[in-house]
Formats: sequence, C-alpha cells, structure tokens
Amino acid sequence: MRICCPTYWYPEHKGDIHATYVHDINRHIVKHGHHVTVITPRVGKGSKKEVYDSVNILRFNLKVPYELSYGKIAQGGKHSSVKKLWTMFLYIAKTFYHTFRTCRKQKIEVIHAHWAIPSGFPAVLVSKLLSIPCFITMHGGDVYYNPKEGYDYPGKFYIRPFLRYTLRNATKLTAITEDCKRHAINAGAFEKDIIVITNGADLERFSPAQKDKRLAMKFGLSDNAIFSCRQLIPRKGMRFLVGAMPEILNKFPDAKLVIAGDGVERPKLEKMIKDLKLNSKVFLVGWVKNEDLPKYYNSCDVAVMPSLEEGFGIPAAEAMGCGKPVVSTDAGGLVEVVEDGVTGYIVRKGSSGELARGIIKVLSDKNKAKEMGKSGRKRALKLFSWDKTAKEFIKLYKQHIK
Repeated sequence: MRICCPTYWYPEHKGDIHATYVHDINRHIVKHGHHVTVITPRVGKGSKKEVYDSVNILRFNLKVPYELSYGKIAQGGKHSSVKKLWTMFLYIAKTFYHTFRTCRKQKIEVIHAHWAIPSGFPAVLVSKLLSIPCFITMHGGDVYYNPKEGYDYPGKFYIRPFLRYTLRNATKLTAITEDCKRHAINAGAFEKDIIVITNGADLERFSPAQKDKRLAMKFGLSDNAIFSCRQLIPRKGMRFLVGAMPEILNKFPDAKLVIAGDGVERPKLEKMIKDLKLNSKVFLVGWVKNEDLPKYYNSCDVAVMPSLEEGFGIPAAEAMGCGKPVVSTDAGGLVEVVEDGVTGYIVRKGSSGELARGIIKVLSDKNKAKEMGKSGRKRALKLFSWDKTAKEFIKLYKQHIK
C-alpha cells in the first residue's frame, strides 16, 4: 500500500528524540512491505527530502516559532493567539498543498494523519477531494480538555468547529487509550468512528540487561536507584517526585533519583533540589539520546511516572520492556498501561507522599519487584510492541481501501 502521513511533528533528524513514536509506527508499517511518505515542516537546516529506516520524508518550509515547536506549545508561555493562528493557518495551507500533490503524484491509497488538530483538518480536505480513505491518530493533546494541566485547545472558540469537522469527517479515528477515546467523544467525535490502537515501545532495544557500570559509577547508584524520563513541564508532575525524595531517603539513605528530560520547569526543580539539600541525591541529566535510554532504565530499580495528565505514557511501556517495576499516578491513560499490583503500583496523582509510599513499597520487597518486572515485560510484549501497533493499522487500512 502507498500511504501518505501528514504530521505537524516528526523527528527532525535520525537521532532526534522528539515525536519518535510517529516514526516508530511508520518504520514498522514499512517493515511489512508498505510505502510511507511523511509530509511535515522543515525545521532548522534539515534536508527537504530524506529517507531513513526506509521511510520517505518530505519537508516543506515553515518557520515554526520556538514556543510552538514540539514539546514547547504545551508548556504554556506568552505566545499570542495571533501568532499561533497565523502559524497554524500557514501549516494547514502548506500541508494541504503538499499532501494533495503527493497523493496525486504517488497515487496514494491511504492518508494517515497524526493529531486531529492541526494535521487532521487538511488531511480530511484532501481525502474528500481525492476520495482516499483518511485515518487520524489522536495522541491526547489534540482532544484533551483540561485547562488546569495545559490542555485547552478543544475548548477555544476558533478551534472547536475545525476540530469537530475533522473528527466527524475522517474515515476512522484511532485513539491511543480508552481515556483518549472518551476525550475525543467529548470533543465531538462519534463513538462508532473510534478504534483504540495503543502506542508501543521498541521492545528489541528496551529489553532487560545488566546495570550499566559507567552510569552506576557516575551517579553512585546502589540497589535503590529511581529513574524517570519526562518533559520538565508542570503537568508531568516532576515536582511531586522530587518532593517525595526526603521521605524515601528516611527509609533508604542510599537512594538516588535520576531524571532525564528538560523543559520550562527545570529552574524550579533545581531550586527545589537545592532547598531540600538533595544535590547529591537527585540528578537532572537533560535529554538522553533515544539509543542510550535503555541503559538508564536497566540501571534503575524502579521507574516513575508522576504525571498529572497523560494520554498513554510511552516511558512506562519502555520501563516495562526493560523488566522494571513502574510506580505511576492514576492520570489519564496510565492506568491502562501499568497494571496495579502486578507490573507496579498506581498512586493518586499530585501527591509527593503517595509517590514516596509507592516507591518505598517497591524498594522494600526486592523479590516482589523482580516479579513485577517480569510481569511488566510479558505485558509489554503482549500489548505494547510497535509491530503489533503497525499490524493493527495495516488491518484497518485494508478494510477501507476500495
């Protein structure tokens, strides 16, 4: 099959760590013998045309303001509605043009857009004009409405009609969790049009291995190492994880917390670490290259997801792939990824005390933690592999190709 994939966000280069899950879906679809062409903005000085992992990528020129780039648009800030609207208008116009042109030139059979807003709207328009089935994968931020945690787009008066039109005119919608599906229905989608196809993890790379000796030496890790990989933005709840450390250290004085990620909340977290005198116990290491992440998971004893809102939580699936127990909050789709008491523990969101108790519970019973890790690996292989995800998309495509 020949598939066109319009998406606002895509890895900017092969080693990029942002929006890798969209590429993971595409490269696994290609592994099954299909042809995928991605239509996405060209950011920085990247090439307009490139191929990696056998996925064709066509990038068009679009000046995306820093605060509207991947991971930044959800962090809040002072970017104006005018700037946002103008950028989205240009994106929609250029995506429509390049998607239409690519579909005509390559005789595309399937359009598969990621995010209902902004990518889904031009995808649906092309679909209508060329009578090509159009599928839209909703990743959460495009349909979630939770202003307190930074999700407010579905509620804006200038977004609602376009979002509703997109959700109701796509051939089929896919949601990454049942929680995402519920939000999509609230945003105007019809339940009958939505299929849940979960995200996944690269379970060949994210697999059990020995602790990395260099990492253990670098951070002085013992058998009570805690790891979390998250954007450092308010809704990811990292302040509650840092705030849990004093209670954890009362029980396990040798415990260390390593946090991979970056974002607008980093200065606040650095101040917290200093004020709580945790400089030798908590390490903010910034973004870690995707290929290096398995070393971090395998060097920890428990992985933590302290989010206040979450569509799916790929890091939880990656940690489970590495055979590590996960302590997760009850935010959004996380309760569908982590099985409470089996692959880890689910605790109430927004509470340092709850996180501390969950982590202490894991660290206090090494045998139970080991069993949880094994169960997590089995669950990840059964439910969260990218190959399984790709097969479900391929099956969906075939059902609607004329």
